[in-house]
Amino acid sequence: MLTKIRKSKSGLWAIVATVVIFALLGAFVFTMLGGAAQTSADEEVRVVREGILRAVVSCYAFEGFYPPDFAYLTEHYNIIIDHERYHVYYNKIADNLMPEVYVTLIGSAESEGEL
Repeated sequence: MLTKIRKSKSGLWAIVATVVIFALLGAFVFTMLGGAAQTSADEEVRVVREGILRAVVSCYAFEGFYPPDFAYLTEHYNIIIDHERYHVYYNKIADNLMPEVYVTLIGSAESEGEL
């Protein structure tokens, strides 16, 4: 009878240990997926910004001036931005200086001013 009680206790500990291991593994996977999603969003913003900068440089190379505003790029260089997803800050400093271009994902901490 005593051996049966010991077997059931060790079986219970094995079950508890298995559940704890799977919970830790699940938390690890969940954390990794969250980091991957953030990396993907950062990559999207980088690609959008680089596309805008390529259009800015192309305008300067072809026309001899930097675009006066972002609307000029959309009209003449076919830049299409999903304004529900991205916020584009375009600031022309001077005629001979490349404009400042910042792109943020709407709803992120950066677009809310929490840099």
